[in-house]
Amino acid sequence: MKINHTNIHAKNIILHENALDGQKFKLEPEYFKTITKLEEGKYRLELSIEITNKPEKPFPLDIIVDFETTYTFNEFKDDEELEHFLNVNAIQMIFPFMRAAINSVVSAAMLPPMVLPIIDVRQFKNR
Repeated sequence: MKINHTNIHAKNIILHENALDGQKFKLEPEYFKTITKLEEGKYRLELSIEITNKPEKPFPLDIIVDFETTYTFNEFKDDEELEHFLNVNAIQMIFPFMRAAINSVVSAAMLPPMVLPIIDVRQFKNR
């Protein structure tokens, strides 16, 4: 399989302070993905990481990071090969950029560092 990876685009980076203090907070990000077939052999992968304050899971910040990338494939065996690449390998390529974006925006806001752990990318749920 030949792959042409055309771009990595940060579509959205949101940081909102919820003014919560005096509690122990647990970092529980949610991971989402959308895979869209644009044409034969060309796909858009949209990834989102959301860390938000919820009544059942309070957190002092709302952080949402959305990235998008496009892949074009040539000489692939079948759709199963493409599906595996888009659901595992492609996410593994983009996830470090998303982790770095979260770390950078939190640091730029002069808040304590926040680094997401390395995860199994199969945790990204379809949106």
